[in-house]
Parts: sequence; C-alpha cells; structure tokens
Amino acid sequence: MGISSIPWWMRIKVHFLLFGVTMSILPLFFLGYLGFTSIRQNLEENIYAHNYEQVTVLTNEVRNTFSNAEKSLLLTTAVQADNLVGNNETLRQNILKTLLEKETIIREIKVLDKNLKMIDRVARQEELSFDGAEPKIETGLSTGKSSSISEVYFSQDGSPFVYLTVGIQDPSTNVQMGYMQSKIDLKEMINTFANVQLDQGKYIFLVDHSGNLIGSIPANHSLNKSEIANNPGVQGFIAGEPFSSGSEHKNQNGVKMIGAYHSIGTPNWAVFIEQPAKEASKPIYDFAFRLLIIAILIMTLVMILSISFGLKVVHPIENLEGQVRQIISTGNLESHIPIESWDEIGRLVQSFNLLLNSLNQKNEDLRDEKELLTTVVDGIGAGMILLNPEKKIIWWNTKFADWFGNQLENIAFDLIVHGEGVEGFCPENGRNITVSMNDERRHFRKMYYKLSPDNPENAAYLLLLEDVTQEVELEAHIIETDKMAAVGLLASGVAHEINNPLAIVAAHSEELMDRLNEEEPGPSREEVKHGFKIVLEQISRCKQITDRLLSYTRKRNDGLDLIDLKAASEKSLGLLGHQMKQKHVSIEVDLKNGLLVQGNENEWQQVMLNLISNALDASPEEGRIEVKGWHDEENVYYTIKDFGEGIPQHNLKKVLDPFFTTKSIGKGTGLGLYVSYGIIQKMQGNMTLESMEGQGTLVKITLPRHKVGDLSYEAMSKDFNC
Repeated sequence: MGISSIPWWMRIKVHFLLFGVTMSILPLFFLGYLGFTSIRQNLEENIYAHNYEQVTVLTNEVRNTFSNAEKSLLLTTAVQADNLVGNNETLRQNILKTLLEKETIIREIKVLDKNLKMIDRVARQEELSFDGAEPKIETGLSTGKSSSISEVYFSQDGSPFVYLTVGIQDPSTNVQMGYMQSKIDLKEMINTFANVQLDQGKYIFLVDHSGNLIGSIPANHSLNKSEIANNPGVQGFIAGEPFSSGSEHKNQNGVKMIGAYHSIGTPNWAVFIEQPAKEASKPIYDFAFRLLIIAILIMTLVMILSISFGLKVVHPIENLEGQVRQIISTGNLESHIPIESWDEIGRLVQSFNLLLNSLNQKNEDLRDEKELLTTVVDGIGAGMILLNPEKKIIWWNTKFADWFGNQLENIAFDLIVHGEGVEGFCPENGRNITVSMNDERRHFRKMYYKLSPDNPENAAYLLLLEDVTQEVELEAHIIETDKMAAVGLLASGVAHEINNPLAIVAAHSEELMDRLNEEEPGPSREEVKHGFKIVLEQISRCKQITDRLLSYTRKRNDGLDLIDLKAASEKSLGLLGHQMKQKHVSIEVDLKNGLLVQGNENEWQQVMLNLISNALDASPEEGRIEVKGWHDEENVYYTIKDFGEGIPQHNLKKVLDPFFTTKSIGKGTGLGLYVSYGIIQKMQGNMTLESMEGQGTLVKITLPRHKVGDLSYEAMSKDFNC
C-alpha cells in the first residue's frame, strides 16, 4: 500500500496538526472558560451590588425629601401657630409664601381650622383639575401622630400628587387649633433626581403600596400599568417584602431584565431600578469576543508550528518507509538502510538495521527448522493432511502419500479415504475407521483439529490418521478371549438348564412307549397329543437356552446399531439363571422403557455378563443384586449393585487394568472389567466403580441417549459441518 493510499486522517502530519491545535485550544478554552465564568460571576455580583446601592441611595433621598418637608411644616406650625389661625391675613400669607419658596416640591399650602374649614391658601400657579372630583379634605391624623401623608392622586395631565398634613397646636396648652396641609408635586420631586448617572438601558421608577406607578427616571421611559402589575419585584413589594438586592425576570416583550428595589417606609412606596440583561452583560460579551480573537490567533500560530514540525518529523519517516518497501519487494534481508542523522529517527534506522540482521538470522533458523519439521512429520508414522473449508486436501505428508498415493491436490477427503466409519468428516474425534487398501483391511484412528482462519495456506482443518490395525485386532482378540472364557463359565449352567427339560422329555417319551407296548387298551389320542405337547414345550425351552448362548457367542459385528438396553439385558440375565439359583442369590431388576443407545448388542451382553458374574462372585449365599436403568433428556444411566465383600481401597484403582484379578486360579482371567470399560468407552460412555470393603460394590454406567425420531449415528455422521 503506497503513501497516497493512506487515508488523510491516519497520517502523522494530520496527527501533529490535530495534536497542536488540540493542545492549544483545550488549555486556552479551559482557562478562558474559567476566566470568563469568574469575570461574569463577579460582574453580575457587581451589577447587583451597584443596582442595590443606587436604589438604596434614591430611597434615602426620597425619604429625606419628605422628612425635610415634614420638618419645615412642623417647625412653622410650632413657631407661627397663633399667626396661622389668627386674623392677620397678610402675616399668614407671608408665612405661607416663605414656606412655599423654601420647599420647591410643595405646590400649594392650605390652612384649616379644627373643623377642617379652609382659613387661607397659597399656590405656585393656577391649579389643574384632577382626574375626577378633587379629593375630599381629610387630615389623616390619628391620635399621637404629628403628620400624615395621603394616597397618591393624579391630575388630568397625569401628574402625581400627595397631601402632607400637620397639626397646628397651641404652644402653651397643646390644644388642637387647626391644620396645615401641603400639596406635594411628586413629578417635581422625581425631577430633582434626574441627574442620577444611569448605565445604558437602565431606568428607575417609583410605585405606591398598591402598585400604582408614581414616576420614572428618565421621564420619557414608557411604562404601562400592565407591565408594572406583572413585574415580580412589584408583586413582591405589594406582598410585603421590604427589598430585593437582585432579581431576574422577562418583561412583556420577552426581554430578560435584572433589577432591585427598596421600600421607602414613609411614605409606603418603593424605588425600583431595572436594566436589560443584555445591556448589563455587554462587557462580558466584549471580553468573550476578545478571548475568541486571541484563541484564533494562537490556534493559527500553533497550526503553522505543527505543520512545520510535522513535515520535519514525517519526511525522514517517509524516506524510511520507502526503503523498507524496497527491501520487502526484493526480499533482500541482508541490505541496510543508510543513517542520515543521529536523532531519534536515526536511532530508529539503526534499530531497524539490527532488526533486519535478526530477521535474516531467524529466516535461516526457520529454514533449518522447516527441514527438521518435515523430517519429523514424515517420520512419526501417522498420515497428516490439511483441508480447506470445502474439505479438500491442500497438503499431505509422505506417510499419507504412501497409503493413498500422491495425486491428492484439491480432492475431497471422502473421495480418497473409503471404508467403514468414514461417512462424515468429523462426527466423532478419535473414532476408528476401517479402510480397504490393496485387498487388505486396515484400521486407522482419525483425529481432526480446527485451525485458525488467519493462515496463509487457507487451511481450515488438520487431519491425522494413525494406523491402529494391530491394536484393533489385538483388542478384538482380547474381547473374543474374554467371551470364550465367559462361555466356558456359562457352559455348566447352560448344560444344567438344558438337562431339566431333557429329563422331562425322556420321562414322557418312556411313559408313552410303555403305554404303547402294553396290551389293549393303549393310550388315547388325547393322551398322546398331551404327551407330545409337553415334549415340544420342553424342546422349545432347550432351544431358547441354546439360542441365548449362540446369540452371545456369534461373531462380533464391528458396526453400531440402535439397541434397547432393557431387552438386551434380559437376554444376558437369562444366561445366568442357573448360577443365581445355585448360589441362592436374588436379583432385583428395575429397567425403565426407552433405554435406547447406539452400540453393539453382542458387546453390551458381554458387559452385562462380566458385571453380573463379578457381582455373583462377590455376593454371599442368600445375597441380593440390584440392576437399575433410567434416562433423562440427554443420557441413559445404568447401575449394578451387590452387597458382598467389596473391593479393598488399594485394589480399587487397579481393577480396570488388564489381567488384574483377585479371584483364584481358574475362576477369572482379569479381562472382564478391562474389556467392559473399553466397550463402554467405545459407546461414548463412562463407567465408574464405587466400593467399600464389607459393604459391596456399585458400578455406574452413563451412555448418550438416542431419542426416538433422532437420526442414527450413521446419518448424523454424514453431516460434514463440525
């Protein structure tokens, strides 16, 4: 694969660039984010603090304005009480005009008697009419109070007013003589604060305790009743909250606003200050913009440096790659790459040259090992072949060629190896197969191994064939020998079993002969028929006994059949009937239906005879043997238990060895358990012995169950997929 075929995202130059950009952006972004967050938080806190400070100052100024007006009125009434309610109108007018000139926010002053009838009045200009009727004159004073402030009233032009009323008392007796009521122009009062420095978009407004707008700064700022009523700060003030140092909400236009408020106390109003959050946060956005510009400049610089260093590093590596590819194409491991520098890349070239030397040496060693391995593979005495996924031969060793010839390339395995047990490739690992070669039967043990698909030969399986002809023939000879030994042991019992029905036949025959030789009258037809019937029954009984023995002694079939262990076991137990009666040993048989397995019935009978004979030999007089068989979904379980002398623990591990026996000479060959164990293994099962000395022995057999309706072993073996 050439350099140009490498995707751009896998190139080192791109990695250098990405690394440089990432390592520049991430720290800058992290530090910028921390700085931006900290500055924004501090700025927001400063904005809230500044707003609260401004609204607190204005609250104090409004409170002081009303306090000063109240003090002026109280001082005037205290000093000029008699003149204010006296008959000297000129003096009273002078007093009121002087007071009016002093307090610029007062628009009109009235003097009332104690019955609230107006005595005198002074005003700055002609009064404007109110929205509706002029408010009724009320002092609003209660016992113990020296002054009172009325509700807010609005004139036709929308100017707000309040009335500040103080009592006029006799200095000597403190008797109420009348009232002085001043009309305070709230618009004029608010204009006195118009010089307050406000940031962009910020505005101030006053509301009374009912949420009515009194005025705003700047005066041209538009506020409507609906916006005031829906303001969370105004609602909080009406609910009784005295102040808010900072809050956020959205106005009717959906603009996010931040603000604060503080109640005045007397009068029961509140001063509010608000500003659009966007205007308040403008310094934050300016800072973020400057930070972004700095980040772009740094990223550009880092990209330039990354590309420069990347080219400097990558260029020698690309040269190294080109020379390596040349070595790969020529296969010359003895060549060397020239060293152009002594930096890390130069040392990499030096190390690569050392690697070439090592690979060259390893290559020589591999050739030697290959020759040795070929010698070993050809000399182990087993045939070996490699098969591709289609089960066709792609390699074979010399031994396999000696057996099946050299014309094997790309030929299916089952077309080369014919014989018994070769119906499929791998139904059973380690199974023996029988092949006819040059008019000679040969036995092979077949072993197969799945190979990893990642191999250059595309080999899927390794198959080994081991010539076990002598082993199989020896095993067959041992089984036949054991069978003949068992036949010898059964002969006396079978002869005794046959002797009884023969004695009955002889007795009935002699009786009939004697009756026939006698003078008239001879035996009747019915008596003759009855005698012959008994003779035929006993002859049939003899035939059954001999058939069992002949069935057991017939030549062994090497194939596998479907056998019913219950029926096969009953045949074997029939051959041991005489021995059981002779020793007075009872046998309890509990064999369930459906004990179907794959095997050889003749060999299973041999297993039964061996195990039952051992149990009989170990059982005492009047003893008992239990034979049980059952199954589950997967296996068939078979047990034979005696209650005899048991097997010593030091002999328990040896009982499956050939020719090992504890019986006296002439009573055992030592092959019974060995042969039985081999037959059970051949049936893909397992046999174990459990024994306690003096308590008896339990033989457990487990075999794979053949379910009704399942494919036979031969049919399953045709499945070529392992």
